[in-house]
Amino acid sequence: MAVSDEAVFEVLDKLSDYEQLLIELCAVIQDGHILFSRAQYDSGQSAINPTFLPEPGQHVISPTSTLQLTENQTFSLVTTTPDPKSGVRKRKKEKKEEKEDEEKKDSNKEADKPPPGPIQLADDPLNWFGLMAPTSLVQSQTRFKAAIERVVELSNLKQELNRKLGQFEDLSSEFQEKCTVENTESHED
Repeated sequence: MAVSDEAVFEVLDKLSDYEQLLIELCAVIQDGHILFSRAQYDSGQSAINPTFLPEPGQHVISPTSTLQLTENQTFSLVTTTPDPKSGVRKRKKEKKEEKEDEEKKDSNKEADKPPPGPIQLADDPLNWFGLMAPTSLVQSQTRFKAAIERVVELSNLKQELNRKLGQFEDLSSEFQEKCTVENTESHED
């Protein structure tokens, strides 16, 4: 009976942790939405609107985080570093670099034409708003990134909770079998 008591307590602990993480996730998402609304209000209705979203086939955006399944069947969030070429460019060049660029231009005038196709944007959508994105918009993005981390934690906890519930059900069925065997033996005597 002590083993099943431990299993019940483990399930209740995991369930409590799951509920706490779910409450935190809701709070983080709510905070992110409020900050996004504040950024839209502070910047004006026309500053943040659907026209900032890329049109299909026009822009290429790569994710900064991916979900990966580990060997022990849990999820992990893998963040990638953005391409340094897609960010802000250095405008001032040293004289040495300018000479090299001029030589390259002279030798490859036709090769300098950009290839036709989608325009490569910066990996961070905040760059769409220039160098000085609204602070509340930056904070909103941070909250939504934290929400993604909470979702990964929740999914791992849910898997662990399901395993514990499976173990508990196995122990429960074993206990029921023992009780029925004992009851049938006592009725036969």
